[in-house]
Amino acid sequence: MIVTDLKVGILGGGQLGKMLCIAAAPWHLELFVMDKSADFPAAPYCHHFTEGDFNSEEEVIAFGETLDIITIEIEGVSIKGLHKLKSMGKTVIPDPDFLEIVRDKGRQNAFYRDLGVPTVGFSSFDSLKELEKVIEVGNIRFPFVWKSRFEGYDGRGVKLVKRAEDLKGLPEGPCISEDLVSIEKELALIVSRNSKGEKGLFDPVEMVFDSRANLLDHLQFPAGIPERIAEQMKQIAETIVDKVGFRGLLAIEFFLTTDGQLLVNEMAPRPHNSGHHTIECCATSQYEQLLRTVLDLPPGDTAASRKGIMYNLLGSPGYTGPARLKGVEQLFATEDAHLHWYGKKQTRPFRKMGHILLAGSDMGVLRERMERLREGLRVVV
Repeated sequence: MIVTDLKVGILGGGQLGKMLCIAAAPWHLELFVMDKSADFPAAPYCHHFTEGDFNSEEEVIAFGETLDIITIEIEGVSIKGLHKLKSMGKTVIPDPDFLEIVRDKGRQNAFYRDLGVPTVGFSSFDSLKELEKVIEVGNIRFPFVWKSRFEGYDGRGVKLVKRAEDLKGLPEGPCISEDLVSIEKELALIVSRNSKGEKGLFDPVEMVFDSRANLLDHLQFPAGIPERIAEQMKQIAETIVDKVGFRGLLAIEFFLTTDGQLLVNEMAPRPHNSGHHTIECCATSQYEQLLRTVLDLPPGDTAASRKGIMYNLLGSPGYTGPARLKGVEQLFATEDAHLHWYGKKQTRPFRKMGHILLAGSDMGVLRERMERLREGLRVVV
C-alpha cells in the first residue's frame, strides 16, 4: 500500500460505512467491514466484508483480532468486544471508555455537567418506575422531555411528556428527564482530533427536523447564526475533545434557545448525518477526515468551498417493500444537485434511503431548488 499497510476495520456496513469506503478508494485503502448481511450498503465498496453481529462480543473479537485498527459507523456495538481488542494491543477509535459514556445519555449529560459545558437540565433514572415516583412527589414538573438512556436515535427513544398519562407505553428501562427549553435553532458541528492533538473543525450547520418522524429533514450550510455563536460552538467542541484526549471524529448537536443560550444536546463519535454536506461543500469530507485520524495523519482543510442544503430522502408513508426513487429525471436536470442513494433493499415509512445535496453560492436559490425537487421526488415501491 502507498498510504499504509495497516489493516483497518469498520463495525457497521450501513450508508455511513459505504461513504467511508468510497472516501478510502482514492487512496486504495484496504478496508474490512462487518455487518449482519452482505446486502447492506457498504458491502460492494470494501475489500473484505464479514457477515456477523457487531453486538456479539465473540464476533467483534473474531473480526478485529487480525486487524490493526477498528473504528465504527454506529454506536450500538459490543463494548466488551472493543475493550478486549484494545487489551490485545489493537487501536480502537473511538476509545471504548468514551463510547460507553456516549451510549448512556445519563452519563453523557453528566459528562457535560462535570466538564462545565452548558447543557439542558436533566435527571437520570434507572427505570421508568423510578421516574414516576419522583413525579408523584412533585419533584419534576410537566412538561418535560423523556429520553431512553440507551439505543435511541433517528427519532426513537424521545417523547414530550405533558402529563402523567403520556408515560404509558414507554419502555421500563433506564431513562432521563430533560427540561423543556424554547429552541430557536438546532445546530451541529463536527470536529476531528488525532493522537497528536491536531484538530479539524468544520463550520456549523443548521438542522430542521421532520415533526412526524422526529429525525433530520434537511440542513443548511453554513448555519444562519452570528459568528460569536459559531466560535462558542467550536470552543466547546475543542474543550470536549481535548479534556478526554479524544481521537477520531465527533459530531456535536446543540440547541440555540430563544433567549440566546447555547446548550449541548448530544454527541456521536462517528460520521454523522449532519456532515453529509462536507462531501460537496468542503475541501475535506467528514469521511476523509475520519480516515486521517484513524491513520494519525494531519487533519485536512475544512474550509467551505460553497454553500449547501442537504435533505434526506425518507421512505414515503404507506410504502413498504423493494425501494425505487420516483422523479430522478427532474433531479438530474437540476443544476448542482447531487444524489446519494444508499442502496438499501427495502423501504418503509420514514426510513433513510438516501439524501440530496444542493450546492451553490445563493442560499435562496438552493431553497427554491429543494422545494421544487420535493414536489417530484418520492421513495416508493
